[in-house]
Amino acid sequence: MADASGELYHPMLLDPDDQADLLRDTGSARGTFADPLATPTPSTARRAGLHRLQVLLSPMPGAPNELYLGPSSRVRLGRRGSLHLSPGGRLEGDTFFNAFFLDFWRARAGIRRVGITCRANGALRLRLVGHFPGGRTRRLAVWDHPGDVEVSLRWIWDEAMAADAVRLSLSVEALSEARIAEIAFVSDRPPAREVRLAVGIVTHDREALFEPTARALADLATVMPDLLRVHVVNHGPAFRGEGLRTLLDRPLFHVVEQPNLGGCGGFARAMVEAMEAPEAPTHLLLMDDDILLDPRIIARAAAFAAHAAADVVVGGQAIELECPARLQEAWGRLGENWLPRMEGSHLDLAAPGALQFWDRCPDVHYNGWWFSLIPLRAIRACGLPTPIFLRGDDIEYGLRLRASGVPTVPLPGLGVWHASVRYKHVGMVQYYDLRNGLITAASHPSLAPPPGALQVLGWAMHHLLVHRYRAAAASLMAVADFLGGPDVALRPNGAARHRRLVEAMKVLPMPDRRQVPEVAGMRQPAAYDVAASRPLTVTSAALLTLRILIGLRPRQITTLQIGAPDPLAIGGAPYLLALEPQGRRCLVMLPRKGLFLRLLARALWLSLRYGLTRQKAAMRWRDRLPALRDRAHWAREFGQARD
Repeated sequence: MADASGELYHPMLLDPDDQADLLRDTGSARGTFADPLATPTPSTARRAGLHRLQVLLSPMPGAPNELYLGPSSRVRLGRRGSLHLSPGGRLEGDTFFNAFFLDFWRARAGIRRVGITCRANGALRLRLVGHFPGGRTRRLAVWDHPGDVEVSLRWIWDEAMAADAVRLSLSVEALSEARIAEIAFVSDRPPAREVRLAVGIVTHDREALFEPTARALADLATVMPDLLRVHVVNHGPAFRGEGLRTLLDRPLFHVVEQPNLGGCGGFARAMVEAMEAPEAPTHLLLMDDDILLDPRIIARAAAFAAHAAADVVVGGQAIELECPARLQEAWGRLGENWLPRMEGSHLDLAAPGALQFWDRCPDVHYNGWWFSLIPLRAIRACGLPTPIFLRGDDIEYGLRLRASGVPTVPLPGLGVWHASVRYKHVGMVQYYDLRNGLITAASHPSLAPPPGALQVLGWAMHHLLVHRYRAAAASLMAVADFLGGPDVALRPNGAARHRRLVEAMKVLPMPDRRQVPEVAGMRQPAAYDVAASRPLTVTSAALLTLRILIGLRPRQITTLQIGAPDPLAIGGAPYLLALEPQGRRCLVMLPRKGLFLRLLARALWLSLRYGLTRQKAAMRWRDRLPALRDRAHWAREFGQARD
């Protein structure tokens, strides 16, 4: 993917020709500075190397422009992504991808001074705005990039100037016809470490989404020499597309074919391949195969990892693929009873004030592996993931990294577009959510107590009361397997256990699908939010149970649920569960009294058993987990022969 100049870039010391241009005399003959921030003299500047921290990004084709450029921008996109401004044209950069989130750089990288380099043909006026807690703003600097200078440098911020600023943004006005090649936030502080990248992607029969990502990585590697290798772990059939097969034959790519070991087994294999690779990378970037990626953010993530004061995991955000200006998850935290909280969910990234969500660098528990840059030194110290097949592997590993002193930093502006979980209603997923959550709780007892018996019962009851019988049955299997310990839950291997789960789900009725031509007149309850919704009381659960058992099925269903259903809002009645944002394709969710009673009886028995034996089960898991994470155990999962 090209930057504003039509060239790809990476976070390294500027090349000698650019550096010579940047370090020319910047006195009055080359522009007047309208504020008192000092500019280094030529002799001082020549002794200071400049290092890119973040480059202004032109809009990626197909992505919402408003995530890159502010609403008052008047810019023409030229060939290969260049930015053209007519006299009076403007570029506003206080956006998700182009604001500079200063508090993150200050808190984790110790940046004390920031400059702007501008490479452009034509005269420009640049304005720097400082953003402060509570939404306050202040103009910090105004300066000109003269039309007769190809490259200019301006030091725009230091702590003495605006110590409490949390974000910086640029506004650019064209004083003449201008073509912007590059605008970058830079520092004169050298990186703390070298960053040499490997990428790990796990794929399973998603060639249509995976191929654009692979092509973008191949293009990026031509101009980013520190991108050494891309390890592709294929869990599906052999690649069919001729173009993709030809692409993956390039030396950049290393394709590993292995049985379906879930995302966890795929990412574990990518970790092993990166650690044992002759290229000796320092960091591994884990990414999903079903994302849409602006590959230029990889350079941004690498720059942050290079400048961080200590080893950190650099995490990216998930933006909804279906609503591409809406945030799905900024970072992850575990809430009460070990329930994952998707921080920032539903935030409109283009709305006024949205960027205040990132005013402060947060303390997080984990970041999704749709985009997560991890130091290999930390992987060697922490070991490989727990073999839990899928769902929650990133949570457990993030907690382990955090406990070892390697924090996760969810640097804003690293968003990838990922299919929303709001429209995924696969019952078997609940098995992994609950089983793996209980395993994680058992392995990290110092963070919070494991969920109690009533919480586990409530998990199953939630699904029963909204007629999600496969999800309820999968949850009950999860509790039983957790209580059985590793010898039951993880034997003989993740793939075999997954097949067993699939067969168990097939015996349960699958909801019918329905096309809904008109949804405007239907009741549409708010989606269930585990963090904001009030808990379901025993009394409420009992009343809803009675409604289901004695209720009559209406002739017409008038409720459409978009997002997770809330039992209190559904009220035991039939409803339609949307499969996409518009609600046109739906599942028909009907109460089934006989199945409800059978699963309810099993839920009551298992929750009682869980309450009596959970501590012993947790101790068995803690005793066995180190061996399960061992390289030799994973070699057996991979089907590798080990001496």
